[in-house]
Amino acid sequence: MRPTIRAVTAIALAAAAVLVTTQGSSAAPSAAKTLVFTLEPSTHGNPEGIAVDPRSGDFFVGTVGDGTIYRGSLGDPTVRPFIAGVPGDTVAVGMKVSRGLLYVAEATQKVNVYDVRSGALRASIAVPGSGFLNDLVVTEDGDVWVTDSFVPTLWHVTAAQVRAGTGTATGVSLAPQITFTAGAFNLNGIVALDEDLLIVVQSNTGDLWRVALGEHGRRSITQVKAPSLPGGDGLLLDRGKLVVVQGGLQQLSLLSLANDGRRATLAQVRTDPALVGPSTVARAGNRYLVVNADFAGGATPFTVAGLPRH
Repeated sequence: MRPTIRAVTAIALAAAAVLVTTQGSSAAPSAAKTLVFTLEPSTHGNPEGIAVDPRSGDFFVGTVGDGTIYRGSLGDPTVRPFIAGVPGDTVAVGMKVSRGLLYVAEATQKVNVYDVRSGALRASIAVPGSGFLNDLVVTEDGDVWVTDSFVPTLWHVTAAQVRAGTGTATGVSLAPQITFTAGAFNLNGIVALDEDLLIVVQSNTGDLWRVALGEHGRRSITQVKAPSLPGGDGLLLDRGKLVVVQGGLQQLSLLSLANDGRRATLAQVRTDPALVGPSTVARAGNRYLVVNADFAGGATPFTVAGLPRH
């Protein structure tokens, strides 16, 4: 049976680690210290996803309570509601900005696309048969690939569907190469090394997977030779390194990729008092913006930590 929206949200809350909210100063940004941005009001449920508009520098934070999307900037410690959620219809999880559009993986079997300036809905793509749409990546060609934490499938939204404003996503099976565990959060974060080469993390096993896509549904799936990354959540490619958020360990692990994504070695671990059960990360200028989801605790106000990018 496919989970209801309430059940899906409840599973998400139970699966996440405890996070302690850290209050921050409203002083001007300094490259030497961590900044904390506060979601006000924090009345729309736990934050989860984050995306940055490279043109304006604005960042967007989605919530799983009612799907409200907030907008903030590095120069303002307060992050405010931007796009109103619809209770029972929107659950904003993974997010990316590309060419003036904000792409949002809704756990409620669809991908919504918004104008980053006006907040207007530009496209809504149905994803029937999905379980829990978690994260997404937009390739240079404008195609979208979406992970599903409950169903062993990568979902594909074409650039043409986004331009048309409507359509139905197609699925690429990940079985039997990637084994899913029922009731667990399996695939999570995703990045694209190029148009046809993806890296995804499996949260419940700590494994990284390399997915090479071909024509007519062909694909090659292999496990990346890498250290175990238990609780791996959001992913980010930055300066040739793969940044992996690990909420339970309260850290960012930075790995160097080699052999076209077939191997990864641990290069650095970033910790910070503001990272207590983080969910995902995006880069804004010389900072890593990390969502403090606080799924287990739910203490408000919710925050985003801005770590210096060394």
